Amino acid sequence: MPSVSPNIKLELQKAWRLGTSFFRARPDFLLPGAPKCATSSLYDWLSLHPMVRRASRKEPANFIHYPTSELRSRMHFPPRIPWSSPFITGEASVEYFSHPHAAKHIRDIFPQVRLLFMLRDPVQRAWSDYCMFIHSNVETEDFNLVIERSVRWFADPDTKPLVSSALKNTFSPVRYLANGLYAEVLSRWFQYFSPKQCLIVFQEDLLARPEFVQAQVLRHLQLPLTYSSPFPYARKGCSQETMRPETRALLKHFYREPNERLEDLLHMKLPWCKYD
Repeated sequence: MPSVSPNIKLELQKAWRLGTSFFRARPDFLLPGAPKCATSSLYDWLSLHPMVRRASRKEPANFIHYPTSELRSRMHFPPRIPWSSPFITGEASVEYFSHPHAAKHIRDIFPQVRLLFMLRDPVQRAWSDYCMFIHSNVETEDFNLVIERSVRWFADPDTKPLVSSALKNTFSPVRYLANGLYAEVLSRWFQYFSPKQCLIVFQEDLLARPEFVQAQVLRHLQLPLTYSSPFPYARKGCSQETMRPETRALLKHFYREPNERLEDLLHMKLPWCKYD
């Protein structure tokens, strides 16, 4: 196998960022997902704010790759110079969302950080996730087969260790279901962060009333409410195909109880359940 030459420029940039991490800002906020719920769009919109500076990478996922290193977790944030204008900064690594240890890793290093969670109908989220991986040639299996197998794995106590292990990977066949188990995932985050630090945003609300959601986000991050900018949609759907009716029915049945638990957790009716 031929050796792969290192990207010298990239390595020098990485070394520079790591070497200057001590002078770089700590994150004021994080957007941990969920994946395929307009997290990128929300991050792009926030980055347009004059008092927000984005990280050099939107999804460094450093709290997974370097879980105990504060300096490595800061290497992608801008430097905080005493004479510069005040700003806040953050990143949006959606792989944090269902990772079993990400919440604890973040709390251990930055316990005061504010969190924004984007959610949507988990059935549509699973399909969008699948389309993304098909489009990037990472996924090759039929969606119906993947979902049927994953449902069996979640239902079988003997395969629970397999599911837990798979969730540590960026791509796994169970992620389509797991990332939509919002109550289970958020309960884990709520063990480490207070409700005041967490804002839940629904993609359905973002589409229906963007000004209301924008005001929620600005208030949560303690930014002036006078900021106004059109909401950019970072990514469009990558497939014109539609989900099979039998697969949709299977997913709706699978998520019925988790949706009820999420409503109990958040004390509200979910936007995708209002018309079920």
